[in-house]
Amino acid sequence: MAYGPLAQCAFMSGPSPFKKKAPPGEEKKQFKDLLPPWKPPDRCEAPPPGSFMLYCFDMEEIKDPNATSRSLPLDEMSHVTFGSSQEVDGMVYDGNKGVRPEHAAIYYMKSRWFLKAVNGPVTVESMTLHPHLKDSDGKPPKRYTSASTKKMETIEPMDAKKKLTREFCVFRLGDSERRFWIGGPLPLGDGEAEEAGATEGRKKERKERGEKADRGDRGDRGERDRGDRGDRGDRGD
Repeated sequence: MAYGPLAQCAFMSGPSPFKKKAPPGEEKKQFKDLLPPWKPPDRCEAPPPGSFMLYCFDMEEIKDPNATSRSLPLDEMSHVTFGSSQEVDGMVYDGNKGVRPEHAAIYYMKSRWFLKAVNGPVTVESMTLHPHLKDSDGKPPKRYTSASTKKMETIEPMDAKKKLTREFCVFRLGDSERRFWIGGPLPLGDGEAEEAGATEGRKKERKERGEKADRGDRGDRGERDRGDRGDRGDRGD
């Protein structure tokens, strides 16, 4: 056994403090730098009132003949953000597990709507891939197509903004089954045109309406003529 000043001090002071545990504390670890909130360009502006509507639907629901798309008027909204966060005011929510808290955004600038992937991939799709597309009233929109065989395009956060057009107006966040689309006077893209069947159908409807109106006018004129002949007969009596 060893004696001496060091042993005496150790004995008098009690057990060694090296094995004592400190009270538990909370430690937050951050493995990635948090990105600052997305900010829209300074030049973006609100669209004309009543011009555009943002629609949303789930792939399984839209196949129901009685289903309609949820809608959000874009009046006085120069930009809209999309993501899974429920803490950001004004964000359009998509709770899919692959959707980031602040995933993507759209903004209106120079009379056009642009789509920007902020923190995750976004896929822009042709409306021709969605034959069951309907607005909030259950009515199908005007359908546009093009000769291009590429009907979808995925953009990443490092990519530039994507202009939305009459045909390419549908988009999804990550691998989500939810779709968003913009209804309104979007510009035509390269080679885009209204589908021939839709155009002929509208011409047929207008023709039928015109024929009904003509039949109605002829019927009214016939009744007036019969009334005039009756009046002349009464005067003759």
